[in-house]
Formats: sequence, C-alpha cells, structure tokens
Amino acid sequence: VVAQNVAAIDAGEQYVREHCTTPSGYDLVARPDGDRLLMMGNDAIGYGALVAGCRFMAGYPITPATDVLEWMARHAPKYGGVVVQAEDELAAINMTIGASFAGVRSMTATSGPGQALMTEGIGLAGVVETPIVVIECARAGPSTGMPTKTEQSNLNHLIFSGHGEIPRVVLAPGTVEESFYLTVAAFNLAEKYQVPVFVLSEQALCQSKETTPRLEFGSVTVDRGKLIRNGGVTFGEYKRFAFSEDGVSPRVIPGVDGGMHLAPGSEHSDGGVITEDATNRRRMMEKRMHKLESMQPELPRPNLLGDPKAAVAFIGYGSNRGPIAETQDRLHADGIATRFLQLRTLWPFPEEEVRAFVHSAAHVFVVENNITGQLERLIRYVTGPLPHMHPVRKYDGRPFRPIEIIDAVKKVLATAVAATEKGASVTPVGPEKTAAGVRSVAR
Repeated sequence: VVAQNVAAIDAGEQYVREHCTTPSGYDLVARPDGDRLLMMGNDAIGYGALVAGCRFMAGYPITPATDVLEWMARHAPKYGGVVVQAEDELAAINMTIGASFAGVRSMTATSGPGQALMTEGIGLAGVVETPIVVIECARAGPSTGMPTKTEQSNLNHLIFSGHGEIPRVVLAPGTVEESFYLTVAAFNLAEKYQVPVFVLSEQALCQSKETTPRLEFGSVTVDRGKLIRNGGVTFGEYKRFAFSEDGVSPRVIPGVDGGMHLAPGSEHSDGGVITEDATNRRRMMEKRMHKLESMQPELPRPNLLGDPKAAVAFIGYGSNRGPIAETQDRLHADGIATRFLQLRTLWPFPEEEVRAFVHSAAHVFVVENNITGQLERLIRYVTGPLPHMHPVRKYDGRPFRPIEIIDAVKKVLATAVAATEKGASVTPVGPEKTAAGVRSVAR
C-alpha cells in the first residue's frame, strides 16, 4: 500500500510538471528544517495538563471537548493519574472540586451546554477558594446549536456567569503551541491564587491540526502556591481563609496534622465558620477579589504583531490569530501597515494595554466570531465610545477567511478617503499614506 501511494504521488507530480504550466497563484515556500510536531489544540491541552502535574480529570463527553477527556484517559494513568467519565457535567465539576480539595491538581473539559450546567459548582470553587482548571472548547450555540462548528459566543458566560461574584481567570490560546503553554499557566495560576481558571479554546482551534515546534517540557515549572502538605499548622489556630496581603490564604489538604477546618459554600469567617456579619462579609469579598490585583504580574500579556506604529490596528483572540496574521501579510503587500493585539488573558481584562493600543491607532478593527460583539463591548467598557473602532463579526459557524477581514478594512479606508475628499475632518490612515495612495488600495 505504501509503495502504491508513493507511486501515485510521483505520477501526480510528473503530470503537474508536464501539463500544469500556468501559475496557480500559490507560492509554496519550503519551511526551515526542524524538529516539529503535528497535533491539534486538544492534544496540546492534554500535554499541558499532564506536564503541569494534573492527575485527576472528570468530564462528560461533549463535542468538541471530548478529545481532551479521551487524551487524558489514554495517557494520565501512565503517570498515576485518574480520569473519570461522570454521569453528567454537574457531577464532573463537583468531582473536580473534590479532588482539588484533597490536594490533587484537577481539571474538567466541556463546551457551552456543559459549561452552563457547571456554573453553580464553579461558584462553589470560588467561595471555598479551591483551585480548578476548566477547559472550555467553544462551539456554536445557543442550546445544542451546531456542535461541530466554531464560535466565540461564550466569552460573556465565562467572565460573568454565576450568582454572586468570585475572582476568576480566562486565558485564550491562539495557536496549538499556546494551547500547551497557557494550560500550564492555568494550573499555576489556579493553585497559587486558589481560583477557577478557564482555558478558552474554540472548535476551529481545539480540533484543528497544525505543525508546531517541539514543546519544551523542560521549561515547565510547577508553582503550588501556599499549599501545606506536611504539617506545620496548629490545631485550633489554623485559619483556612486567613486574611493576607495578597488575598491568598495557606491551604492544607485533608489529613494534615492540626489542619482540620470547615469549608462551607455559605459565607464564612477566616476560620470557616458560617456567618452573615456585615463587616466580615465586606472583608471576605474584598479579600477574594483582591487576588485579581495580586496576580497581575503573572498573567499572560497580549502579543503585539506587526508594525507597532501602524495606524490600522486589529484586536482579537483565539483562533482568529491565524486569519488576522494572514490579513496583515496581504495588506502589507498592498502597502498598508498594520498591527495586531492578540489578547491571551481575557479576564482580568488587560485594561492598560488595550487602552493604550486603541487610543494610538487611527482605525481599530475588532475581529470576533459572534453577533453581539462581546469582545468589543469589553473594550468599550474600558475605553468609552470610540468612533474609530470598527466591528468585524462572523457568526455562521465558520472561521474567518482573510479576504473577509481585508474587505472590511478596505471598505472603511475607502469611506475615510471619500470623507477627506469632501473636506470632512477624519483621522488619517497613517503618516505615510496620502489620500491618493489610500484611494488606490481601497479600490
């Protein structure tokens, strides 16, 4: 069979050389030699979890997140891990919380419908300050939606869902390689700050295969924060939810001598005793939410791609990194310089970087796969109304094609040129662009 396939390839190549002499428009450039891997985003997430020390996963099959559950089921037991296919997502999230409470790095993986069922459990993890990692492989919704299609419509759910308020982190890889490293970061952030951390992927990324540089397992560090496993606490004095400068309290696992404590889902004192005292309530809320400030130096920062001074700018996250990057290359060939701020931490929102980026550009295009502009609304919440911010949205379940983004950009630039010719006051496209130059590109 192999010999026949090789012969077919050779015959096809020979036919093309002899009969297909007209340029196809595609320029196949040889890539540098190197040790590269072929994998999809869900594989990289599995590797990241395992290398980060995750040894328990509970989940319920759901497209497109099932691959993570299956990957962990194949590989985690080889390293002492346990994987449970739960009866539903409610059970999965509570098993994950329980395993983490017992001291094991734990995670679950789901998509939109399952995420909705996990919402109350995630609130429990937040109030009892138990670290968990939730892999969210987004698909087109609502309800069952289109399970095999992609969308970025779960952002609001991950950031704002739940009754009451808890600190949480939302990370968004844009490549298969980032899926590995941001999963590692998720476990470290979850344990160090004792919060739920979401890794937000999408069907277009988590189930897409691409070649990627070999993952640097040796570069991974495991930071378990203030976890106490070998005593050092005194019975009657240990306070599981003790107030601290960074909002994080020492955490013991069950069985540690002297570490017996309560961990109720009701509001509680620093010792875990249920209370509705007003002063304690204010202090506990502020203690938990202060973690979002304490973790700022360790959050993955946005990537800036392209010309840092370009007047035409893009903001996006996740799988849109690829289409936007190709859009940049094509616009550059047309003489239009661009820059792209790829957000990798979506919550806590990177306000300073986004504000500076948006206010320094002439035209900002927010590229996202949903109809309501969830990312754009977050940006406007930080920056206020901006006339030079332009939505580029797609919500048919398919990934962006670069030409769709290019058309949106050129339409805006053409409008700017027309306004300039009529004498209106508009922000120029860039210092190097004359109206005539932009006109030729826009057409």
